[in-house]
Amino acid sequence: MPTKIFSASPNPKPTNQPGAWVCAAINQVAFPGLGTILAGRRVGYFQAAIMIAGFCLTMGFMLWFIFCALRGLAAPDAGHFAEQWRPYAWAGKSGLALCLIAWGWALASSISIVRAATNTRTGEPPPLSVT
Repeated sequence: MPTKIFSASPNPKPTNQPGAWVCAAINQVAFPGLGTILAGRRVGYFQAAIMIAGFCLTMGFMLWFIFCALRGLAAPDAGHFAEQWRPYAWAGKSGLALCLIAWGWALASSISIVRAATNTRTGEPPPLSVT
């Protein structure tokens, strides 16, 4: 018997409107990909992986830049500071690009999740017809 790799179903069931907005908010504000995963879509795992890779590259470059800046405060030569961090600028640029790609993809997923949501309200009785 084959085992399942992902726990999310391939065809997610439509969520209600408030739940879709919560997933969209998580996707855009908290962590791109997580809202898509919570909505039951497998593509959220890839969005999250791209976001994590971009975040690690960007933070790695920023830490190196700060380290070089602190080291540059002790050195009288300002050109030496730029020589130290410039070879690693690719990490900052590509990490930022990956973060933007993941965020844009999560935005497209959020729009899709909200559009696919049903307008049913839970917990409210159906309206009464008066004749």
